[in-house]
Amino acid sequence: MIYEMRTVTLKAGAMPDFLALNRESRSILTEYGTIEGMWVTEIGALNRVWRLCSYDSHEDYRNRRAALAADTRWQNEYLSKVSQHLLNHETRIMNPVGPLQAPGGTGNIYEYRYYRTAPGSVARYASLMERSVAVRRKHVHDVGMWTTESGQPDEFSHMIAHSSLEARTSERAAMNADAEWVELHREMVPLLMDARCEIILPVSWSNLQ
Repeated sequence: MIYEMRTVTLKAGAMPDFLALNRESRSILTEYGTIEGMWVTEIGALNRVWRLCSYDSHEDYRNRRAALAADTRWQNEYLSKVSQHLLNHETRIMNPVGPLQAPGGTGNIYEYRYYRTAPGSVARYASLMERSVAVRRKHVHDVGMWTTESGQPDEFSHMIAHSSLEARTSERAAMNADAEWVELHREMVPLLMDARCEIILPVSWSNLQ
């Protein structure tokens, strides 16, 4: 299994039209991959949309993307209309560190954290995060963890679901007070070169809610 995270930065005011085009065209896209979730940024770099898709393998990804690009419905009903709204477009191909875990219920907010590690250190960082899962599970709901294979070098990212911003504050405070997490975190910090975080909200048709 591999994942693709596409991040689109839009022109100011273009969000409603862009989302409408995506909603209308999502039935085409789902023929060529599984759309796990789609979000808009609430806190962080604004006018951004995040879309997470999964594929069985690299070959499956290449074949499905090639077939999608050749689909005249996709070209005529989506690509020809959406380009006027775009400022920037990024793609990450990511390997999972553990399975995707959907949160319970709806109305969640999501926290997407992405870190650049020192060169050659991402595998070590991912290993420490794997070790921390049991500790983290006491405090937060980790939706997924990934290492980036292409798009961004030496990158680890993970997604967390919270029932609200207030819940996020209390959950992170509890985790940061947990001695087991503090010990693991102490090993992780020296491996990092940069750390960023976005608070993102699922669109109404996102599988992950």
